[in-house]
Amino acid sequence: PDMQTTSFRSSSKNSAALVVCMSGSMAVFVLGFLVVAVSLRQAEALKLALGSCNKQDLDQSYWQTILERAPDVWLWGGDIVYGDKPGLLFPPGRSGSNAADEPMVDGSTYTCIGGIVCFTAGTPNHLRAQYAKQNATEGYQVLAQAVSKVLGIWDDHDMGVNDGDSRYKWREESKQVLLDFLGEPPDSPRRQRAGVWDSWLAPGPAGRRVAFHLLDVRHNKMPYGDPNGDFLGEEQWAWLEESLRAMRDEAAVNVVVSGLQVLRPWPRGGEVWARFPAARARLLRTLAASRARGLVLLSGDVHMAQLSALRCGDVVVHELTSSGLTHSLAELAFPARWVARLMLWLFPQHHLLADTWFKRNFGELEIDVDENGVATVLGRIISVHPDRSRGRVVVERAFPQLSAGESWDASSCEPIMGAESPKEFWLRLGLVVASACIIAVVFSIVFAVVICPLCCSRSSVTSKSHQE
Repeated sequence: PDMQTTSFRSSSKNSAALVVCMSGSMAVFVLGFLVVAVSLRQAEALKLALGSCNKQDLDQSYWQTILERAPDVWLWGGDIVYGDKPGLLFPPGRSGSNAADEPMVDGSTYTCIGGIVCFTAGTPNHLRAQYAKQNATEGYQVLAQAVSKVLGIWDDHDMGVNDGDSRYKWREESKQVLLDFLGEPPDSPRRQRAGVWDSWLAPGPAGRRVAFHLLDVRHNKMPYGDPNGDFLGEEQWAWLEESLRAMRDEAAVNVVVSGLQVLRPWPRGGEVWARFPAARARLLRTLAASRARGLVLLSGDVHMAQLSALRCGDVVVHELTSSGLTHSLAELAFPARWVARLMLWLFPQHHLLADTWFKRNFGELEIDVDENGVATVLGRIISVHPDRSRGRVVVERAFPQLSAGESWDASSCEPIMGAESPKEFWLRLGLVVASACIIAVVFSIVFAVVICPLCCSRSSVTSKSHQE
């Protein structure tokens, strides 16, 4: 019996050890399975960082702040470098291979804003030198190595001239310089197109991927003045329709990138799609008819950051604007920055989802697509201003009611906060005019009662002293 008991105890211990061992193995297996499952789940997440308006000669210490956000993709939203040269009243000359000795043809070698601020265009050689300077920036080099992809489009200053359009004489040569900077191979189809537009599909399972459609709003842009003018040109319109159609089954999110803001109303100054109303309406119709899922717009150009949206029936089209990596509206001289704020207040801003951020910034899209192909998109604006706000998320919004694969009615679109009545605009304008009149009257009274008598008194004293 003692031997049997000992044998039984020994057997029980062995069985218990076996159970513990098998349980441990099972736990390790389950844990490993969960880790793999989570890894696969995370593979369908994508974090995009984007920025625009980057002067290659200014402080670029902000790259570390962007790196700390660990983006998967970096997107240049235009004005990667500034290749033109500004001056007052007349186009400033350049030396060497630049535009000083070229014939001054408007839109070709220089442009002017109101005949006051003029810009001499950059030549291809000058632009190449500026891109080389940007490429040599240590922080940018580290970021370019850290992300899986660098995407980019141009706007006006990196094409070569402020408010540039199809009249810019070096646009083809400038295009090749940009594509060299972005690392496009010599045989890239992008080099053969009449513009720098392109599309890119992020890796992932079919139906859960993220597609990028990069628009070129400069190469074929018409001069302003005609409301029926166009930004893209027929070849690019045909490409965009096909690019969106081709991604219906592949992409759960379709990101459309434009150097200029799409949803913002035209405030009678600056550049937005609304300066060509027919082209803006056509873009919205193209997006609506495409049945592309998860449509999101990205833009730059304006030296401030905004989150905007249009409600089109059951669909909401969101736009994230990030502009001002090295400079912003907040850094303008005192009168200019308050005039900019006044313009934003005076003209309808019912498209805004959050307050405008006027300091330096970059944007971020965090995209997560579940196993059913349903996307969650989060938009953020992050400060890179050289003050206590650097690195802080200053705006954050989820993007609900994204397009879900059905066509929608573009004619029904209105600003997310509702359309503004003309009465509200005229009321605001009346307040501005009344305020200006009150200031003028107060100044006149102060001048008549205080300044003028004081000046007359001093003049009288001076006259008496001379007589003596």
